[in-house]
Amino acid sequence: MKAFVMKAIGQVGFMEKPVPHPGPNDAIVKTTKALICTSDSHTVGGAVGPRENLTLGHEAVGTVHEVGSNVKLFKPGDRVLVGAITPDWGDPASQAGHSSQSGAPLGGWKFSNTKDGVFA
Repeated sequence: MKAFVMKAIGQVGFMEKPVPHPGPNDAIVKTTKALICTSDSHTVGGAVGPRENLTLGHEAVGTVHEVGSNVKLFKPGDRVLVGAITPDWGDPASQAGHSSQSGAPLGGWKFSNTKDGVFA
């Protein structure tokens, strides 16, 4: 698949990446519309440190392509929204109402920070 990535601090471009497969609690979503966020600019500028070939983007709508074995509420073909913050809802910070701090400072912001994002 073609993805828009941060190649290095201050450098972006398109590259081919393999289509991912979901973990047991995950879903793979085919992006149909995505939004550029100021966080993407900050990431490219180096605010969260170097990221090599990280797919950018963390706000999108799309269609579920594939689901993991534990996913019961979604199925391929469902239209979904991918929020900017995707915490672990079982984490104590999330349970206390601080979902963006799930697991660590900014831990709820996974896509285009610690995981490939939605610009693919």
